[in-house]
Amino acid sequence: MCNKKTTSSCVVQYHQVDQMGIVHHAQYAYFLEQSRIEWLQHQGVSYAALEKDGILLPLTDISIHYKQPLRFEDRFFVHVSLESLDGFFVTFSYRIEDVAKRIVATASTRLVFVDAASRKAIKCPKFLESVFHLG
Repeated sequence: MCNKKTTSSCVVQYHQVDQMGIVHHAQYAYFLEQSRIEWLQHQGVSYAALEKDGILLPLTDISIHYKQPLRFEDRFFVHVSLESLDGFFVTFSYRIEDVAKRIVATASTRLVFVDAASRKAIKCPKFLESVFHLG
C-alpha cells in the first residue's frame, strides 16, 4: 500500500498526567490524532484544507495497547504509517516509544471519508489516492 511513515516527537505536559503521575489513557487518542495530522502534512495535505473542501475524516475505530507508562516531562516518539485504504476507510498504525526506544504503546485507528454537507460516507477522493499509494 504505502510505506510513507512519519515520526512525531512529543513531551508529556503536566495536564496530561493523572493523580498517579502517569499519562492518562485518554491522552493517547490526542497523541494519535496529532501524529496523523502530521503524517498528512508530510504528504503535502492540510487537514484544515480537507475540511474547508468539505471532506471530513471521523474516527470509526481505535485500538490502543499500553505497554509502559509515560510520566510528566518524558519525551516520546509516535511513529505512524498508513496500514490500508479500503474504499471508504483508511487505517493507520502507530508505535509509541520512549527515548530508550522501549515500546510504550501500539495502536491503530480507522477513519471514514465523509462529505461535510450531506454527512454521508464517500469513497476516498481521487486526489488523495495518490497520496496514500506509492506510485
